[in-house]
Amino acid sequence: MKEIKINENDNDQRLDRFLVKFFPNATKSFLMKMLRKKNIVLNGKKASGDERVMTGDVIKVFFSDETFEKFTEAPKKFNPNIIDLNIVYEDENIAIIDKDEGVLSHATKDGFEKNVVDSFIKYLVDKKEFSPRNENTFRPALANRLDRNTKGLLIGCKNYEALKEMTKLIKDRKINKYYKTIVKGNFDVDETFEVGYEKNEKKNMMKLSDDGAEMITHFKTMEMKNNFTELEVLLLTGKTHQIRFHLKTLKHPIVGDRKYGDAALNARLAHIINNQLLYSYKIAFPELDGFFSYLSNKDFYANSWATYDKVKEVLFK
Repeated sequence: MKEIKINENDNDQRLDRFLVKFFPNATKSFLMKMLRKKNIVLNGKKASGDERVMTGDVIKVFFSDETFEKFTEAPKKFNPNIIDLNIVYEDENIAIIDKDEGVLSHATKDGFEKNVVDSFIKYLVDKKEFSPRNENTFRPALANRLDRNTKGLLIGCKNYEALKEMTKLIKDRKINKYYKTIVKGNFDVDETFEVGYEKNEKKNMMKLSDDGAEMITHFKTMEMKNNFTELEVLLLTGKTHQIRFHLKTLKHPIVGDRKYGDAALNARLAHIINNQLLYSYKIAFPELDGFFSYLSNKDFYANSWATYDKVKEVLFK
């Protein structure tokens, strides 16, 4: 028999979901069968799986040591491509990380490509702020994400409560995420635009659709010169390729964008940039209540981006 004690990072989730994460090599149907047969019990009582586990609860598992290890053993792999993180702000709950272009936010399936999540976990392990051996299922994670070739700010969460609360703030549009970009054409604007879209799965691209989901984006002109416009962009929804696709539909494609951009313009600038010139440069927290009230009215900025500055210098000279 093994005992699993629920800690604060696994607090307030359904028992069946916790078990699926804790035993990654077991099927959900097998785990439900074990609950029915009382080979898994919660606080000494039979459970159905829909109960919510709370800090201090004890799950008893009546498996052999061999079976327990088989169902909990994680794949043995090591990511050698850990990167040094550029952290612009940090406290006991979060770290705001300035991601370079060309770096993934999350790990791929094989787990061997450089990415922010693996590097964030390693950073916290080295600081002794996180130990996988002392946790059940929680791993530090990002509350938002950026495309590989978009530079800028990511919010890394160190504990379950921070991840839950930050994710909710983003979902409820209570955090303002600002981007900078340069687009083709004169675009004198300070306006919110809406567009319907759906995804072309084969091409991993968005396309217009009257019946699809909705993208909402605010664009504000910062500078116009030589038939190019520098924009500040505020995301009001958070969809895949949102800014890139939305600007294409407005006929002002982002400089360097290989999916949605202007091929001739991109070729002209290929000696400087080979991907979208898109920069998540600011995160602004409004007045907040509750867990993250201490971040109220604070703004955080990414570091300057040499490539962005060089492209602007060439286009606006």
